Amino acid sequence: MDSKITPLAELLRPREIEDFIGQNHLLRKGQMLDLIISKNNPVSMLFFGPPGCGKTTLANIIANRLNLPLLNINGVSFSTTQFKKIIEEANKEPILIIIDEIHRMNKAQQDALLPYVENGLIFIIGTTTENPSYEVNKSLLSRLTIAEFEKLTKEEMKIIIQKALNRLNVNLKNELVIDFVTDFSNYDARQAINIINMIKNEAEKIESLDDFKKIINKKYVPHDKDGEEHYNLISAFHKSVRGSDVDASIYYFARMITGGEDPLYIARRMIRIASEDIGNADPQAMILAVSSYNAFEKIGSPEGELSLLQCAIYLALSPKSTAVYNAYKESLEDAKSTANLSVPLKFRNAVTDFDKERGYGKEYVYPPLIKDSFIDEKYFPDNMSERKYYEPVERGFEREMIKRIAYYKKLKEDLKIK
Repeated sequence: MDSKITPLAELLRPREIEDFIGQNHLLRKGQMLDLIISKNNPVSMLFFGPPGCGKTTLANIIANRLNLPLLNINGVSFSTTQFKKIIEEANKEPILIIIDEIHRMNKAQQDALLPYVENGLIFIIGTTTENPSYEVNKSLLSRLTIAEFEKLTKEEMKIIIQKALNRLNVNLKNELVIDFVTDFSNYDARQAINIINMIKNEAEKIESLDDFKKIINKKYVPHDKDGEEHYNLISAFHKSVRGSDVDASIYYFARMITGGEDPLYIARRMIRIASEDIGNADPQAMILAVSSYNAFEKIGSPEGELSLLQCAIYLALSPKSTAVYNAYKESLEDAKSTANLSVPLKFRNAVTDFDKERGYGKEYVYPPLIKDSFIDEKYFPDNMSERKYYEPVERGFEREMIKRIAYYKKLKEDLKIK
């Protein structure tokens, strides 16, 4: 690629392990990645850590040492066409795939890769900034060696920044500027390199840190609606709301709005938060989340943002519970493993006379007509034991749910005694 149009971060990307900076806890002699690299045997791995710490770079360095065909894909744009191409190649000989932002692949896409990873036709090196326990399927995750990357140190950042300055033949006279770039980029090497590239033509004007700040404030746009920062900010917003930090939630909301984020994207995330992180601990949260979405659709910007912020504040200060989310995940596993079990005849809907002749709906008792509107009935399939999925917590409205579960449990026990 022509160096005149190749991004500076790509030009500076190390190609050999000896040139790689950072992650010594993984690369020191005898440590996990050192052992994997020295053995030169392909292993499916997941690199998990903050942005700009070298995950993709190291994945490519390792990949280039292995004698396997290599494909680079991105979880955001992964398509059926790409998957078909991968399978065609894998059926000829084993291949190695580097999957950036693997957490952006949906569950079906991750599941589709699983059998090929299991039989050794495909080796994966996935990278993610998200906690893989939540964002990568358990079945796939269990087959990957996980390496947790750390944020680069200040000294490591200075080395990388100096390499960028040397490549551009730029001399920053004030040492404080390099320290500021390190902090301003949040120890993200790619962001730091981009900042240096941005000010290269005005470096001679920079005599002080204030000079640098004036230039950077005019040029630097941190939020990229299609880039990694888009996902970083929504992730930080989500985690702030989940962590009940109302002021941090407001801050990240404002960061996204000032960066040009689609407000309805934020609104959709808040609907997800209402069910995933709050659930029945405060059922009002879902009502408000949907209402704020509708309010924004009706009045638009800039007034509509206030409706969304009102909702964000409410969600942040709501009691939290993942009981609904956990129940959903656990029930899905059972649903898959027991998909062969038939629905008992008494619970089937008898639409036609033929259905009735087959016993559909026979012996079904309508609970609202019974005392306490409850009967001792087993609703699960005949060959399946009863399960307990919903485990409400002692917070918010789920305290009431606990009482209701106890109430129906006692009714059932009393009916058994009779």
